[in-house]
Order: sequence, then C-alpha cells, then structure tokens
Amino acid sequence: MLVGGVTAIALDTNVTAQSDLTKIIPLVLAVILVILMLLLRSIVALLLLIGSVVLSYAAALGVSALAFKHLFHFPGADAAVPLFGFVSWWRWAWTTTSS
Repeated sequence: MLVGGVTAIALDTNVTAQSDLTKIIPLVLAVILVILMLLLRSIVALLLLIGSVVLSYAAALGVSALAFKHLFHFPGADAAVPLFGFVSWWRWAWTTTSS
C-alpha cells in the first residue's frame, strides 16, 4: 500500500535525517580524530579540542532550540538542521584552530 501526502513526506524526511545523523556525525568525528592525531601528537590536546568543539556545538544547538521555541514561537526546526549545524560547526572550528 502506498501512502502519500505532506505527512508521509515529513515522516520520510525525519527518518532519513535521523539516519544520516547517526551515520555522518561518527564518521566526521573519526576523520577529524585521525587528522588531529597526526597533527597534534598529543592525546590530551586531542581530547580537549574535540571535547570543547562537541560541547560548544551541543550548547549552540540547545540555545538555538530554546530561542526558536520560546522566544520566536516556532513550532519546530527542519530535521536536517542538526546535521548541517554539526558539519558547519566543525568546518568553522577547523578553520579557526588551523590558522
């Protein structure tokens, strides 16, 4: 049985976004971990750098979710926002630490 419409599309989008989130974030973290291991040669510096970026990403995502929900009264965000935010946050963190 085929189901269509806005609800089915929204469900498919959310399922796909969650699936991508659980696949891409660990992959990005693993690649960044390997690159930083080669560049830093220090386990402590590596863990501090990755931990600080992950914590700042989580804080930014939480603050933006609270602001959009309670301050701007938006019902919800797009399902792809956490993934795009994660990749963009790492790109920003990588460019600021490598320069």
